[in-house]
Amino acid sequence: MPGERGGRAPRTTAVGSGPVPAFRTTDVERARAWIADTLSYPVALDPLTDPADFAFTTSAVRLGQVTFATVSYGTDVLSKSEGLGSAYHVNVPVSGQAVQSHRGEVFRATATDGRVPVFEPTGALTGELDAEAEVLALSFDRQAVESALEEHLEHSVRPLHFPGGLDPHRGRGQTLTALAGVVAGELRAPTGLLAHPPVATGLADSLLTTMLYAAPHQYREELASPATRTCPRPVKRAVDAMQADPAHPFTLRELARLAGVAPRSLQAGFQQHLETTPMAYLRRLRLERAHRDLACHGPAGSVTEIAGRWGFTHLGRFAAAYRARYGVLPSQAHRR
Repeated sequence: MPGERGGRAPRTTAVGSGPVPAFRTTDVERARAWIADTLSYPVALDPLTDPADFAFTTSAVRLGQVTFATVSYGTDVLSKSEGLGSAYHVNVPVSGQAVQSHRGEVFRATATDGRVPVFEPTGALTGELDAEAEVLALSFDRQAVESALEEHLEHSVRPLHFPGGLDPHRGRGQTLTALAGVVAGELRAPTGLLAHPPVATGLADSLLTTMLYAAPHQYREELASPATRTCPRPVKRAVDAMQADPAHPFTLRELARLAGVAPRSLQAGFQQHLETTPMAYLRRLRLERAHRDLACHGPAGSVTEIAGRWGFTHLGRFAAAYRARYGVLPSQAHRR
């Protein structure tokens, strides 16, 4: 059975297919193999106390180019790696203590205090977790991170360096931890939301973008500078794309690529010319299509079916947004 000694480690899932079942093993080599396969994190593990207490426990989900996992070892453990190769990686403790080192810096963190490194694809790294430690592990595909930054800045970038690490308890780092906590909560008590591509894609995009804005790197000052205003033509390209397929799980980055500008420039263009944001425009467009179907389809389609058709996966939020826009609940409009 999965999770038992000698069993087969589960694979992570693709975007929208939901979380991976929890995996547990008392075998150090199987834990090492799971981490290397799932998190692209080739690592050596060394229990620092009685190896009989070793109990690797994890669950994970792959959201596009972002892989998320909760990890604990049940005993004090030292991990070592000569480099990650294809990923940037962050470990945020939610219990116990983690002491991590990378590129000559040592970081100590608990669930309430301290800083954590942003591990770069190259360079040796170590991590020492105590027996009570559980970490939220975020692995970001290197190419996806650097491509996203290039889209925001509208020029090519070099590999990123993160001196000083990240404070996961305050400011923008706290926002990244909160987003990771949402995914962790879904893994602990699944509601099925991660099975919906718009939710999975949106979370992945938010995690990656928040990491870029929260962590210190050589482009952060430029990233934080005011965006240039864009002309109406890119705005129209984004609007045309949304109107052609409102149900598509657009992200801001995808719309910016279609418009041919950076995400910040597209945001600024929408504010200047339409006095809204691209994603708010998309929600309004979807509400309009749902409103049309509710009025026209009658008993041929349920409220749930119509909401899902236009990308609304949470019926309560759909009903609230619909009522705020049209003054009645979707069920009332459907009966008319």
